[in-house]
Amino acid sequence: MVTTTQQLKISDAQVETLKRQMAHSKLVISEISQLPDDVRVFEGVGRMFLLQPNAEIKTNLDKKIKASDEKIKSIETTKVYLEKSLRESENNLRELVLSKQQGR
Repeated sequence: MVTTTQQLKISDAQVETLKRQMAHSKLVISEISQLPDDVRVFEGVGRMFLLQPNAEIKTNLDKKIKASDEKIKSIETTKVYLEKSLRESENNLRELVLSKQQGR
């Protein structure tokens, strides 16, 4: 039960992190869209910056948004399974306590 609860908290944290990344990517796309196509744009990759065309940066950000969305969906399905498991554990624990009380 404790492990399941911890996994649920981790899943919630991952979803929040992915949502923040998606929001950041959407903001960057909106800012880049305002620039003319001939402007030099750098994309941050780790600790370095690469000179990329606007269109390529937009497609990379779109891919990142789609990947984050898919990951959120998979985490949500895992979360549903964990919640069911938690409910089953709680019910089993209640039954165990009731059987011990009735045994006295």
